[in-house]
Amino acid sequence: MRSVLLFTFVLFAFVSCKKDPVLEEDPDLGYAYFPVAVGKYIVYDVDSTAYRALEADTVRAVFRIKEQIDSVFTDNQGRTTYKLVRYKKNYSPTTPYDSIDWSLQDVWAINITNTTAEVVEENVRFIKLTFPVVLNNTWNGNAQNTIEPWDYKYANVDEVETLNAVNYAEALTVTQKNYSTALGRQFYQEKYAKNVGMIYKEISDYSFKVINGVLQPGKIEQGIIYKMTIVNYHL
Repeated sequence: MRSVLLFTFVLFAFVSCKKDPVLEEDPDLGYAYFPVAVGKYIVYDVDSTAYRALEADTVRAVFRIKEQIDSVFTDNQGRTTYKLVRYKKNYSPTTPYDSIDWSLQDVWAINITNTTAEVVEENVRFIKLTFPVVLNNTWNGNAQNTIEPWDYKYANVDEVETLNAVNYAEALTVTQKNYSTALGRQFYQEKYAKNVGMIYKEISDYSFKVINGVLQPGKIEQGIIYKMTIVNYHL
């Protein structure tokens, strides 16, 4: 009898020390920063200026882009792949955006793995995010393409971000390239919000003018400034 009581006590102590599976939570690896679901879309305002050597050739374009996950398929490597269809409508000073039809722009693809969020843009694959999401983590965003290595970095994580008067309680910033000299600048950055996806993108890549051998700081000769800012979204 005493042996039975002792065994029962030991068994109870062992069970009590085990964690309650109901109370256990999986670690947050950051997958919510890149949600994928068929039908999900995000609409962006885009402001793009392409600078040319002759100022008369400099072109500014303002338009909207809609990125929508259209369907899911299996690619030639057996991976689950999301078809991302991108639509465009150009700004008109006389016609509101809501009265302008979307036109097909291009088709991209998304792959989510245990450790990466990858997007194929114009047949070039970029590693947009890595998991787990950790402040200051770096990775080669071009590891899956033939472009020279770029060290992407989580510049901030789980920070409040405000765009178009909307507060995103948990957002992160990926600095893809940040290189400045007296001759110009290369700055590439994307921002993502939890349960939304990318909410902002900036490309500033330009060189300054040189007139009669004298550098003109702040006066862009050639390059591009391109910004995408979220307008609305649907999950």
